[in-house]
Amino acid sequence: MINYNTLGNGLKRGLLRFSEKISKGLTKPTQRFVTDMLYGLIASGSCKLTEIGRALKEDISLKKLVDRLGRNLAGFSEHESIKCNYLKAVRPSLGADAMLLLDASDVTKPCSKKMEAIGSVLDGSTGSFRDGYWTMGVVALSRENDQPIPVYEKLYPCQKQGGQGFRAETKAALQSLRENFDKSNTRVFDRGFDSGDVMRELVTHGESFILRKNQNRVVVHKGKTMKIDDVVRGLVCTGRLQFHSKTGNVSECKIGMTQVVLPNVNHLKLNLVICKDFGDEPLVLYTNLNESMDEIAVRVVKAYLMRWRIEEFYAFKKQGMNFEDFRVRSLNAIQTLDLLLTIAIGYIGTLCERTSEDTFILELIVASQRVQGLNSFLKKCKFYYYAIFSGIHRVIGSLRRGISHFFQPTSPVFQLSIPGF
Repeated sequence: MINYNTLGNGLKRGLLRFSEKISKGLTKPTQRFVTDMLYGLIASGSCKLTEIGRALKEDISLKKLVDRLGRNLAGFSEHESIKCNYLKAVRPSLGADAMLLLDASDVTKPCSKKMEAIGSVLDGSTGSFRDGYWTMGVVALSRENDQPIPVYEKLYPCQKQGGQGFRAETKAALQSLRENFDKSNTRVFDRGFDSGDVMRELVTHGESFILRKNQNRVVVHKGKTMKIDDVVRGLVCTGRLQFHSKTGNVSECKIGMTQVVLPNVNHLKLNLVICKDFGDEPLVLYTNLNESMDEIAVRVVKAYLMRWRIEEFYAFKKQGMNFEDFRVRSLNAIQTLDLLLTIAIGYIGTLCERTSEDTFILELIVASQRVQGLNSFLKKCKFYYYAIFSGIHRVIGSLRRGISHFFQPTSPVFQLSIPGF
C-alpha cells in the first residue's frame, strides 16, 4: 500500500535539494522564489500564478502571494547563473555521448494583444500565423533510457518586435552547447536548420552533426554536378532497418549512403544517408560522422529517428504543463517563467532517468493510477513524463502543507542550560 505522506515528503525534500543546487550563489529571497515557483509549477501543473499560489498552500491571502510571485518574475535578473547551475545539476543524468536534439517552436497567445513584444509567429499545430513568441530549445537524451532532458531554452519575440531572429538564436544555442558539451556529442537537426551557415559553423569547430535535407541543393556526386533529388532517386538502397514507431507500428525501411560535395558551402564533403519507404518521401540526412559504410547508415537513421523525443518534450510542456495558458505580461516575466518551467521539467526528467534503479520512482508511477501493470508499462512505454508527473501531482495534492515550512525559522530555545546537568 502506498504511503502518500512518505512519498510527498520525499518529493519535497528532493525538490528542495534540487532547487538549492540551481539557485546556489543567489540571495535568500531569490532562492525562496525559485523554490516556490518550481514546487508550484509541478504541484499545480499550470503556469497561472493563481494556480501556482494555491498549490503553495501558504497562510497568506492569494492576492498577496500572486503579487509577490509576479513581482519576482518581472524583476528576475539571474538567468545566466541559474542556467549554469542547472546544467551542473542534470549532468549526472546525461551520458558522456548523449545526443543533443535542437528544434525551434512557438508559443501562441492569440487573445493577448497587450503582452510586451508580442508579434506574429507561425503556429506549428495549425499552420497559420498567430500572435505569440518563438522559442529555441535543446534537449539531451538521458544516460539509461533516452528520456529528453532540456539543456537550453530561449523564448524570444519576432524580429519586428526587437528579436534577434532565427539565425542569431541558432548561433547562440550552438555556442551554449559548445561551452557545455564535447564536440563529439552529436547535434541532431530537423530540416528547418538546413543552412550553409549552420554547416560551416559546425564543421569549423569540428562538431559531429546529423541534419535533415530541406533544400534541393546543387552537389558534386562522383565527379558530376547534379541536384540532391537526382542523387536520391538514383541511389540503390541495399540496407534494411526495422523501425518501431511510438505508436507501436513496425515498418521496414531501405537504407543507403553515398558521399557528396557541397560546392556552395566551401566544397564541404559530407556523407549523404538516404532512408526510403519511411514515408511519402525519402528521409535524406547530411552527416559528417565517419565510420564504416556498413554501420554508419543504420546508426545515423536510428539517431535521427530519436528526434521525436524533443517533439514529445514540447508536447508535454504545452499540454501537460499548460505553458500557453500563462497570464503574465512583461517580456522578462514571460522569459523567466519559460526558464523556470523548463527547469521544472528537467527535474521531472531526472526522475524519469531513475526508473530502473529507484523504487521511489516506481511508487510514483503506481500512484499515478495511469498504468495497470508496472512491468508491462516499463517494457512498452518509451516516454515516462506523463506517468511520473501524474503521480507527483496526485501525491503532492494529498498533502496539507506546501513547501514553505522548510523556510520557517526555528524558534529559539530559552530554557536555562547549566553545565554539568
